[in-house]
Amino acid sequence: MNSIKNKIISVWRRTKASLSFFSYKKKHKVNQDDLDRKLVYNLSPRKIPNSEQIGHLSRFLNPNEFLLVKICVLVVIINVIYLGSVFLKKHLQYLPIQGGEYIEGVLGYPQTINPLYAVNHGVDDDLARLIYSSLFKFDNRGNITNDLADNLEISADYKEYIVKIKNNVKWHDGSLLTADDVVFTFESIQNPDFRSPLRASLAAASIQKVDDITVKFTLSEPYSPFLELLTFGILPKNIWSNVNPTAATLSDLNLKPIGSGPFKFKTLVKNKDGELKEYNLIANDDYYGKKAYLKSIVFKFFTDYEGAVKALNDNEITGLGYLPYDLRKDLLAKNSLRFNELVQARVISIFFNTEKNKALANKDIRIALAKSLDKEQLLSDVFSGVYQSAEGPILKQNIAYNEALIKYDYSPTEAADFLQKQALVVNLSVVDTGSNLLIAEKIKNYWEKSGVKVNINIFSSEQAASAVKSRNFELLLYGESVGGDPDVYAFWHSSQIGDKGLNLANYNNQEADKLLVEARAISDMNERIIKYKKFQEIITSDLPAIFLYSPIYTYVQGNNLSGFSGEVIVNPADRFNDISSWYLKTKTKITW
Repeated sequence: MNSIKNKIISVWRRTKASLSFFSYKKKHKVNQDDLDRKLVYNLSPRKIPNSEQIGHLSRFLNPNEFLLVKICVLVVIINVIYLGSVFLKKHLQYLPIQGGEYIEGVLGYPQTINPLYAVNHGVDDDLARLIYSSLFKFDNRGNITNDLADNLEISADYKEYIVKIKNNVKWHDGSLLTADDVVFTFESIQNPDFRSPLRASLAAASIQKVDDITVKFTLSEPYSPFLELLTFGILPKNIWSNVNPTAATLSDLNLKPIGSGPFKFKTLVKNKDGELKEYNLIANDDYYGKKAYLKSIVFKFFTDYEGAVKALNDNEITGLGYLPYDLRKDLLAKNSLRFNELVQARVISIFFNTEKNKALANKDIRIALAKSLDKEQLLSDVFSGVYQSAEGPILKQNIAYNEALIKYDYSPTEAADFLQKQALVVNLSVVDTGSNLLIAEKIKNYWEKSGVKVNINIFSSEQAASAVKSRNFELLLYGESVGGDPDVYAFWHSSQIGDKGLNLANYNNQEADKLLVEARAISDMNERIIKYKKFQEIITSDLPAIFLYSPIYTYVQGNNLSGFSGEVIVNPADRFNDISSWYLKTKTKITW
């Protein structure tokens, strides 16, 4: 009886619950989907499925639906990656930090790392540039800029230069650099007992101490490129004043110098025969300018470029101080190297000597010879187009270069029509070095196609000096180092004609002379530019030489080194002008 009663109660309760549920659905308009959702949320309160739940997805979707889901997911992933990369490209920065060792291979060995002697002496000049500071230096485009100099005043007559040096500059031994050091260095250069090659260039100037950080230079006559002469390194007086000038080249200080530059001497390494193999520098933490990122620099020395190239291929060095053009083919991993093509402040030209060959006095013949040459093709054939063509005696990168110069474009038919009537025979002299012979042969081929008979005279390097001095040539393929300043007085003023001057073409034009004299006697660069541009118009019209090209100095570095920004070098050591910006190590930073 009780069991029947309980069953009736149970049925009644279920019926009541069902009626209540349907009543609730009707009252609250609840559908089955909502109930299913509530049921799922009761079992798992997370709205985002976990990996286990996703793994069962294929059991509830048909194959097409499952494929569609996978495609959608893939599209989302690709878009996330793309947008992320775009964001990082715009907002992720690689900032240089201090650290790393740069190893450079150079030809030769250091002997006198001393500003009095190092000028143009290869390795000595390289190391002196890093160890010593100068009043002025060349920038990456070959222009003069301040180094130690903090302020410059030039008198109205352009004969006095008052230079104030930066305050609190320290030598590598911790002592202060003062005006006394500048005066001592300048006077040491002028002292014949030191036998400095810089002496002749500074003979017409004097120096005076004004105060502890100021000196005054006085010239016997105005000379606007004077600041270029003040690019020598400054010596510490307190150390070098104790050295006998006649024995200065023998001092240990020449190999273990103390300077004030961005790097300082650390160690040198010799082999068992006493031969110098390595020279180690470390960053100068007390440097007055921008601190170097590189922690250290190691120089390794080689007797020939072939050995240096092999060391670069074998990863024994990470940079090569200079790469001759004809050895480019010997480099193996070119993609891991950076070829810094620096324009040298030199102009290679064909100089006419009208005294040795009277026919060359005819300007029309000189013009026809110029139009017979396809300079761009010549440079492409010999140097793969790396070298830069020249149109005048001043470098194209120079601030005073005249873009509107007369250009004698390649016109073979016009030139041949004229030259074939002249029965011209010429002797082209060339110095047997580098690619000169190949260049000379190309020139000969061009001219002979125009009807000119050409003989090539080859000088050895030893014979060249005598031949140039005596002007013993008809035509001479030769290069002149024009420097960073636009002043080319030494090469083209009529006073430089003869065996004591460098006017190789014996060029004589009174208007050109006047402009050269005036331009070097004023310091206002805008006025100087006007005069030099006019001078270039005159000389390219007269055509005393065919200006061919400016050579390229190829400086090779590994791609892991960043920060190099050189364009023009006056001297090979100028490749280190921006050394403080080079870096091997970086850190990342996201900007918003």
